[in-house]
Parts: sequence; C-alpha cells; structure tokens
Amino acid sequence: MHPSSAPSAELHRARELRLAATAEEGPTRLAHICLDAWYGGDVVAAGMTLASLLRALPGVSPVTAHDILMRAGATETTPLGALDHEQRAALASSLARIPGTDASAR
Repeated sequence: MHPSSAPSAELHRARELRLAATAEEGPTRLAHICLDAWYGGDVVAAGMTLASLLRALPGVSPVTAHDILMRAGATETTPLGALDHEQRAALASSLARIPGTDASAR
C-alpha cells in the first residue's frame, strides 16, 4: 500500500477515540456518534463502519452485532454515513433493545 493511501495517524487516532468512547459509554455514545455523522458533519464518524462501532459496544457479542447489521440492512463494510433513513430507524430500534439503555427498560 502506498504511504499516502494509508489512513493518517490522526485519522486512526480519531477513530480509536470514538471506538473507546463507545466501549466505555455504550449505546448512548454510539447514538451520539451516529447523530454527529449524519447531521453534525463528523466525517471521521461517517467513514467508520457500523460493524466496528457495534463490536465496540460493551456486552454485545459478535453474533448480536451481526444480527443488528442484518436488521439494518447493512454489511460489515457499510460506512455509518451511508445508512439511509430506513436503516437508521432499524439501527435506532435495535440499539433501544440493548440491555443497559434507558429505552430497554420500557
């Protein structure tokens, strides 16, 4: 791979920070990252795969992450910013069902 085509150290660090925040704060942080990607102009978040963010969630197994991807009509390589309205709604519904979220207690 040509050095200029590899992600920069700054981009890698920015992605790692978002993944760490998701791992620490759970679905609520993931929801904020989604909103930033879709409406806040966060190009780093928009370029991250939904799969990587789901796998960062505490207590979410790879099988559960895969199930969420399937319900959202997304693949392992789907960037967060590429989700359409229906996929976003399916993701929100799935995140609300994850134990530990405010919505899951309803």
